[in-house]
Amino acid sequence: MIELLNVKKVFNPGTVNENVAIKGISLKINQYDFITVIGSNGAGKSTMLNLISGSYIPDVGSIFINDKDVSKYPNYQRASYIGQVFQDPLSGTAGSLTIEENLAIALKRGKKRGLGLGVKGADREFFREKLSQLGLGLENRLKDRVGLLSGGQRQAVTLLMATMVKPEILLLDEHTAALDPKTAAKIIELTEYFVNEYRLTVLMVTHNMRQALSLGNRTIMMHEGEIILDISSPERDQLEVKDLLEMFARVRGEDIVDDKLLLA
Repeated sequence: MIELLNVKKVFNPGTVNENVAIKGISLKINQYDFITVIGSNGAGKSTMLNLISGSYIPDVGSIFINDKDVSKYPNYQRASYIGQVFQDPLSGTAGSLTIEENLAIALKRGKKRGLGLGVKGADREFFREKLSQLGLGLENRLKDRVGLLSGGQRQAVTLLMATMVKPEILLLDEHTAALDPKTAAKIIELTEYFVNEYRLTVLMVTHNMRQALSLGNRTIMMHEGEIILDISSPERDQLEVKDLLEMFARVRGEDIVDDKLLLA
């Protein structure tokens, strides 16, 4: 469904701050794959997701989605079939707008917009139905500004917005990292619900090694802009965190030194 062919991305090329974030990676992603993406800081995980979403355009190489070359398409041209949730709960919503206004924007993603009412009566019933799936009581707070919500509530709304138009692809960039453990568990529960309900193809960046092995059907590890491990079920199902660390050490000839990975 998604294919990256020799994709390379360099920031600040030709300067003292040049950073080769992605070093010519190739990757095939099947429809309905749920891939967890792990790696040390600066490995290129978020950059790879942003290349797939169109937030970044590759300097070299090609990106295909459903056999169509979308390498030069900016993110708004991919918005109808790609949903994305970021680490910062504030990034996916407009705090000064109400819950229903945020949902109305998401409902129009990838579609033409006119000068009519932003929120219609029929939309409100649809929004209440969708919000009730979150189990947070937000279906009764349509007129509340999103800025009044807690981080977890806001991230739940962002997840709902990202999946509302049933995209084919969902990109999750450490979307629970800024939340407390209890709230993070709730967001993961909702993530699994939406993924299964809409049969989405998913890439999820995480620093939590246990989470990386327990979710989805495939795990890839990145290091210094390269994919160094790619493990699928059923082989992956037999692994523990220590096995993953040992595999990293064998492939790179060095131990993981990222404390966030070691402690997860």
